[in-house]
Amino acid sequence: MIAFLACTAMWIGMPSSEVFDAAEEAKMLNNIRQVTFAEMGFEKAGEAYFSPDDSTIIFQAVPTGQEQYQIYSLKLDEGVARLVSTGKGACTCAYFRPDGQKVIFASSHEDPDLDNPDYEQDVPGYKRQGGTYSWAFTPYMNVYEANPDGTDLKALTSGPSYHAECAYSHDGSRIVYASNESGTMNLYTMNSDGTNVVAVTTTDYSYNGGPFFSPDDSQIIFRSDRQLEDMLQIYAINTDGSNERQLTDNGAVNWAPYWHPNGKVIAFTTSLHGHAHYEIYLMNIETGKTHRLTHNSTFDGLPVFSNDGTKLMWTSKRGLSASQIFIADFTMPEELLRR
Repeated sequence: MIAFLACTAMWIGMPSSEVFDAAEEAKMLNNIRQVTFAEMGFEKAGEAYFSPDDSTIIFQAVPTGQEQYQIYSLKLDEGVARLVSTGKGACTCAYFRPDGQKVIFASSHEDPDLDNPDYEQDVPGYKRQGGTYSWAFTPYMNVYEANPDGTDLKALTSGPSYHAECAYSHDGSRIVYASNESGTMNLYTMNSDGTNVVAVTTTDYSYNGGPFFSPDDSQIIFRSDRQLEDMLQIYAINTDGSNERQLTDNGAVNWAPYWHPNGKVIAFTTSLHGHAHYEIYLMNIETGKTHRLTHNSTFDGLPVFSNDGTKLMWTSKRGLSASQIFIADFTMPEELLRR
């Protein structure tokens, strides 16, 4: 779910002569509007998800003067951000339960060494070779359930491993997440109360993460670098761990996949145009057809659709020095719906 931009020095560069086609983008994205701002007290914000009625978003942001993400909610008709997490530790990957009565997110606020000023640990994670971006697999990162305002906080996982990148099934009965508790980052599902943990992937050499259930809960889409270390590609797998298939294979880093409500099209983030210039693409997973969605000279990524499929929300640096959240009205390209 979070922005793992890791890769090797291999990447496809964009010709400097390319023109960023605002008119082409406007065929699919209209009424583009920024939702979060530095003036709200955020160094940066991103990875946002809609509530079931599409009226509220939940997202992560770094408070001004701090270094770690915390979780916030925001009613779109009010534009006021409210802290959901505890304000301690590092947080990521917040998501609404389908009935809107609970949220989940990952947090390290119960790390026993969090307040020890002398504590140092070599934390594993992703860092793109030659780049400044990194993402740590923070120890004691566990999945928590809470009311949408952050009250009634309850741990669903425990222990010193990394458990994060979590999302509910559409019937609300299961949660899918990533964890390195086996020694390698794999996907698991569990009941929404944290019981009955089942492994979905079992690789012992690669990263698997960023999972989401399909609209009918029969499949899980995710990213993995099993083809080449740090070169993430998009995969789909049945919820029971069978019938795994690779969806992208383009020599670029592909990550942050998300389902359109029609269950046929996904949006994802790709480095096809360079690592300083991530863009959002669409793919029909049944036909393999792809279509470029964003046309910008900087970062666009972490796309999600509203529950009715009429809006797209994503993280972008367009016109900014740091990432913030944007929303636009979305029109599906007809070519992606043709057989």
